[in-house]
Amino acid sequence: MGAAGSSVAPNDGGRSGGAAKEPRAAPFRAHARKAVRMQSVLTHVQAGWQQTAAIENIGLGGARLVVDNLLAPGDTVSLSFTAPTLWDPLVLRARVAWVAPLATSAAGGHGPRPAGVAFEHKSTDAVFALYELIVTLGYE
Repeated sequence: MGAAGSSVAPNDGGRSGGAAKEPRAAPFRAHARKAVRMQSVLTHVQAGWQQTAAIENIGLGGARLVVDNLLAPGDTVSLSFTAPTLWDPLVLRARVAWVAPLATSAAGGHGPRPAGVAFEHKSTDAVFALYELIVTLGYE
């Protein structure tokens, strides 16, 4: 307690005036995401199938996709897409982090649904190529 009898939260250096911070409503992301509309080739490593998947947002840590085939959290996939700064497609390995539940619909709950993937970067070259892609997408 200070001379005036006020207390200060110990972890914020007094910046908040002693007020507690509100709990975080959205999930925490280590890297920001950029909203995009890109097509990619999604390959399921264990099952061996490939399909076109729309990428709705992308960042250094992962992406949000819309997929037709069934995915489960923990599945290993690879994403392949063209980048304006590369000659060859950029291929990134990822782990499925979440899949939206199937909506009940006239189609029996089948059809496209969102899924999130976390990239498993194996090389600094791939990370840098992804960074360049994200920066390039920022110029509209």
